Amino acid sequence: MSRRLALPALAALLLAGCQVPVKPDAVEPPEPVAVVKVAPLDGPAATAPEAPPAPEKPVAPDPMDTGAEVFDHLASRFSAPVCVKGQHNQAWRRRYAGYPAGFARNMEKVLPLMAYVAAELERRELPAEFALIPIVESWYRPEAIGPGGPAGMWQMIASTARGHGIRIQPGYDGRLSPVEATEAALDHLDMLADHFDGEWRAMAMAYNAGEYRILRAFKASGDRRVSGESHLPRGLSRTTYDYVAKLHALACLLARPERHGLVLPREASFVPLARFELPAGASSLDQAALSLGTDGATLRRLNPAYRQGRIAAGVPRVVLA
Repeated sequence: MSRRLALPALAALLLAGCQVPVKPDAVEPPEPVAVVKVAPLDGPAATAPEAPPAPEKPVAPDPMDTGAEVFDHLASRFSAPVCVKGQHNQAWRRRYAGYPAGFARNMEKVLPLMAYVAAELERRELPAEFALIPIVESWYRPEAIGPGGPAGMWQMIASTARGHGIRIQPGYDGRLSPVEATEAALDHLDMLADHFDGEWRAMAMAYNAGEYRILRAFKASGDRRVSGESHLPRGLSRTTYDYVAKLHALACLLARPERHGLVLPREASFVPLARFELPAGASSLDQAALSLGTDGATLRRLNPAYRQGRIAAGVPRVVLA
C-alpha cells in the first residue's frame, strides 16, 4: 500500500473567527582572483595557487514528518517574547486551550498542511507566526467558505486573490488550492512587509483589515505602534485587534503548552505533503490519483479547487498530495 494512503483526513473543524482578509537580499562576493607571482629568472618557476573550491549549495532540509518537528521548528522561529502579557491575550489563550483534548486532536489533523506552510514561510524568510493565520481563519480547511465570500484555508477575498494571480472561474477556484492559495497569501504578506517594515503584527492586521486601513490609522494617530492588547493603532475594529491577540495566543500555546495544561501531539507522524504536476491527459482527480500513488478521495479533499474533482481545461495543474 502506498504511503500516501496514510495521509490524515482533514476533517471539517470549527472556524476560530473566520476573517475577511483582505513578502531580505544576499550579496554575492566577488569572484576570487588568483594572483600569480613571477619567479626570478634563476629560480624555480612559480605556480599559481589553486582557486578555492566553489561554495557548496545549501542542502534543503528533510521535510518535517512528526508533530515534534513541526512544533519545535515553529517555536524556534517565533518572535520573543512568545507569551505576551495582558488580559486580552490571556483570554484568547484560555479560549483556545479550554478543551485540551480537542485542541490536541485539531492540531494533529492540521500537521501536514501546517508543516507545508511552515517550510514555505522559512524558505521565503517570513515570520513563523503566519503559519497560524490558517488556524485563525479556517483551521486549515482548504474547502472553507466564509461569510461574505472569502474562501480557502487562507480565506482570501476574490479581488486580493486575483491581484496575486489566482484563477477563479467556473469549475475552478484557486483560493481552494493549498498550493495556489499559500503562494498568493505569502506573496501578499511579502508585499505587506514593504508597507510595514517587516513588523509582523502590523502585517497581520493589514492581512485582516486591508493595508490602506492600517496606513490611514497610522496617519490619523501619528503613531506607528501596533498592539492588539492596547488597541493600537486607534480606530480599528475589535476584530482586527483580536486577530493579533489570537496569533499571540496560539504561538504561546504551541511554544509553551505545559503552562496551559496542554499535551501537543508531538509523537504524531505523517507523510509530508508535496507538490505534484497532474498527469497529462488526466481529466479528473480520481484519474490522476492512480499516477500519484494516492486515492481519489484524499486528492479531492486536499485540492477542492477542482469542482467535483473535474480538471477543467486551461486551469493550473499543480496539486498537493
